[in-house]
Amino acid sequence: YYILRTGLSIPVEHHNQILKDTIGFLQEDIGEPMDKIKVVVSGAFCEQPPIGLIKTIEMAGCYIVDDDFILGSRWMEGDVEENTDDPLNALVEAYLNQSTFSSAVYDVGNPKGERLVQLVKKRNADGVIFAAPSFCDPALLDRPTLQKACDEAEIRHINFQYHENTGQFKVIKEQVGAFSDSIKLWEEPMLEI
Repeated sequence: YYILRTGLSIPVEHHNQILKDTIGFLQEDIGEPMDKIKVVVSGAFCEQPPIGLIKTIEMAGCYIVDDDFILGSRWMEGDVEENTDDPLNALVEAYLNQSTFSSAVYDVGNPKGERLVQLVKKRNADGVIFAAPSFCDPALLDRPTLQKACDEAEIRHINFQYHENTGQFKVIKEQVGAFSDSIKLWEEPMLEI
């Protein structure tokens, strides 16, 4: 998150070098993974979440493997057609046909619930955390539909609203920690004795 967000405020060439260095570091053997679950965080796109919220989720036992935090910079999935006489139309086509799913967009032909389930499977996530700012009506209105899709796909999930108030992060850490523990404890079916 930090690296992507930095890319919004520094020259592209400098950010590309940071990305290359980071990829090199990530490919190194740095030890055993921690005992954490992998989650997709959904619903935080109305504004950038407080760094404290991200740290809280991570400290509660989760690796965030995908999110909608910086959705604008990742809106188009794939490349925009380069070999064209109409570059503006190429951008329009990419925007309409290669955009990520979001509560900010109504797309009847491509249901968001199905796309969230596909994303969870693609990222091999253990569950979904629905975390929305208390004032983000699109995310809050989409939540029941997305939760239903998760239920039908047997994907575990938890949800909460957050504010800038850092005092609430302790409660969120307890909730997310209990969610993480429940997945770790009951991930495998119990053996019959």
